[in-house]
Amino acid sequence: MFDNSSLTYSVNNSTITLRDEKKELLLVTPPKYNNIHVTRYNVELTDMKPERRANIKVVYLHEVFKREKTFFFVKAGDTEYQVDLKFDESPITPMKF
Repeated sequence: MFDNSSLTYSVNNSTITLRDEKKELLLVTPPKYNNIHVTRYNVELTDMKPERRANIKVVYLHEVFKREKTFFFVKAGDTEYQVDLKFDESPITPMKF
C-alpha cells in the first residue's frame, strides 16, 4: 500500500475513510455511474463535476482500485456506507452494526 498520511482520506482494502472531516470527498466513478459525494454527514450520488474547488478532495476510483471492483465502503461521521455500483437504482446503503 502507498503512504497516504498527508491526504484527507485513507484507503484500506475496499474501505475509504475520511481523515479530515472539515473537507468533502468526491469519488469520481466510471462514466456509466454518477459520482459519489461524501460529506461529514452523509454519502450521496451527485452530478458534480470533478473540478478543483475549495474544501473538496477529488479521488478517481480507478486510481484507488487497480482491479475491477464494483463495491467499497465509505465512512462519513459515525456511519459507514456500503456503495455497490452494480445496484443502479440504489447503490448506497447505510451499514448497521
